[in-house]
Amino acid sequence: MTSMTASANSRHDRLVTTAESPVRRLADTLVETLLMADPFAGTALGLREYDALVPDPSAAAEDQLATRLAELRSQADSLTAGQSAERVTLGVVRGVCEYRRLGLDNRDAEFTVSAMPLTGPPALFAVAARTTLPDPEAAADYLTRLGAASGWIDATAERLREGRAKGRLPVGELVDQAIAWADRALADPVPVAFTAPPPPPGWGGASEWRAGVESVVAGEIMPAVARWRDLLVELRPSSRPEDRAGIGALPHGDQAYRRAIAVHTTLTLSAEELHQIGLAAVAALEERASELGASVGLTDLAAVVAATRASSSELDANAAIDAARSAIRRAEARAGELMPLPLPDPCAVEPMPPTVAESGMAPHYTRPRLDGSRPGTFWFNTMRPTAGRGWDLEAVAFHEAVPGHHAQLARLQQLPDLPLLQQLSTTVHSEGWGLYAERLADELGLYSDARAQIGAVYMELHRAARLVVDTGLHAFGWSRTRAIQYMVEHVALPEAFLVNEVDRYIAWPGQALAYLTGQREILRLREQARAALGATFDLPGFHAALLDSGSVPMPVLADVVAEWVTSRADGSTR
Repeated sequence: MTSMTASANSRHDRLVTTAESPVRRLADTLVETLLMADPFAGTALGLREYDALVPDPSAAAEDQLATRLAELRSQADSLTAGQSAERVTLGVVRGVCEYRRLGLDNRDAEFTVSAMPLTGPPALFAVAARTTLPDPEAAADYLTRLGAASGWIDATAERLREGRAKGRLPVGELVDQAIAWADRALADPVPVAFTAPPPPPGWGGASEWRAGVESVVAGEIMPAVARWRDLLVELRPSSRPEDRAGIGALPHGDQAYRRAIAVHTTLTLSAEELHQIGLAAVAALEERASELGASVGLTDLAAVVAATRASSSELDANAAIDAARSAIRRAEARAGELMPLPLPDPCAVEPMPPTVAESGMAPHYTRPRLDGSRPGTFWFNTMRPTAGRGWDLEAVAFHEAVPGHHAQLARLQQLPDLPLLQQLSTTVHSEGWGLYAERLADELGLYSDARAQIGAVYMELHRAARLVVDTGLHAFGWSRTRAIQYMVEHVALPEAFLVNEVDRYIAWPGQALAYLTGQREILRLREQARAALGATFDLPGFHAALLDSGSVPMPVLADVVAEWVTSRADGSTR
């Protein structure tokens, strides 16, 4: 399971040998530890040394990782950093060790079942469908990974059995969806997700390799999917009902949700605080939607909601993806007004692989692979109604591409001295920036008309409603039905998509809190900086302060911005 290419080995050697200080060496050790635990993430980054591997989902592996993170945190606490960049890196090491350990404590693998590519076979299918094979070594690594995948699937099923023994059961509706997904997958002995990656061009071994892929998929992976599906059928009668859908319904669930809040916000916020922030934001944004609606002849909020929701079916898939591509190119042409150099290469815009699109995934972004085999890509769902198909199309494009995630994450790869650890996503920073980018687009006048502005308002309102619904489900005992009703009443997106969204929040407690929480913190830091610097405040410079240290916990980001403000006040050009 450990095949490495020569380029992968050189990457590994660079991590180990070029570190300039104990802090940097510790950061590199931490990121290697995390990627060995989750090699799928390493593959997503384009790090070839992980492409033949699958994760070890066992409880023992989680325990070993938790112990290792505690050791690395202890080492971090024994170090001091002199230079600014090292202080940031040390803060990130401490934060990542702490939050990853908290996440492990929740033992999510014991009760998480979903048809979305978050865990289990759906996640494997999504990884396979997005694989790129630039050379024969990559093709060999892919085949090695597939050979280990059945064992990984069986191990994820074992974690669900362990959860059942502890009374930690999945939610019935999500189990039903996963069973239906498995039935569709099992209808094909070799699903297209596994054969989608084309072999290297001109490779003489392609036919033999393809036969090997088909053999291992049909003979090993799909039987493992069938075993996983049989376990879900077995679990279904004892699964949690929809009125106990939140993590709070599990043993010690209140503690687990407090940990999830900390992991996904990196701030000391309570569920009650987040719930009230969400309610207040929904009310304020609905007022703004009414004002914009009046400007296009919509007489009340109900009319605005109806027209915005109806807009999601106005464009066919091809027209919608073309419109998204056009909006992104418009934003790229003006990115220099907002963003510091270096600017990344243009963002690719592509339809999602069918196995991902059929799960109902919303449009999303993946960063460029470090090996150059795939550019930064905005993946558009052309198969199912989701966000980003109506008046909200431009807001979603700006969030995912420019000035959003592409401008943020692809740009990090052009900063050669930035530790790889700080290129991994800290959700509250990454998604906070994405939502903030939607506001930036409005400030720059990028929205084409008032309807696109209404769409942007509802995308932000969607994130505000997430605070209400996520805390409602996991802290305050809301049923799945109540959560869906709230979303449908307040969020002007397709109802089927909103149902899918609620099920995502059930499967991933706390993650939905990151978006608005991060945006609010970025806006707070911007207003503080603007007030302190007055006429010398520089928006691209502020954005450099936000982005040049990578993706970091919010307390670290606050320190970075404070130092930038001090340096500007002292006359520095940093």
